[in-house]
Amino acid sequence: EFNRGRVLALFRHPIDRVVSKFYYLQTATWEKTYRPEWAELTILEWAQKPSEDENFMVRKLVGKSFGDPVDLHDLIVAKELVRQRVVVGLMSEMEESFKRFNIVLGVDENEERNKKCMDEFFGEKEEVVRKDDESEGHA
Repeated sequence: EFNRGRVLALFRHPIDRVVSKFYYLQTATWEKTYRPEWAELTILEWAQKPSEDENFMVRKLVGKSFGDPVDLHDLIVAKELVRQRVVVGLMSEMEESFKRFNIVLGVDENEERNKKCMDEFFGEKEEVVRKDDESEGHA
């Protein structure tokens, strides 16, 4: 079968992402979107300002520029692109997301080198011993 390209993407909850951006941009003087006056704003005041984040990903996926209006058709097209081409991971479920990526990439997590990498990143997992297993050995 023809090998189609895929995108591996970690998605973050939109509210978590915007809250993080708010705090980041209060100190990120190196960013072109940095505005010193934002350091004095509350998050509610900042959230009421016009934002280039509105429908950002939909615009990118359908090839529209900032300021171009997006509509329901654009959303449907963007969702279909994600469904067909993107292996989605969630920032809130990082370990599970990397397991999904490893499956798609053909990474064997039981191989010592790969297991060590996962353990270093996510912490070593203790093996769970069921009570039935324990009682069998002590009968």
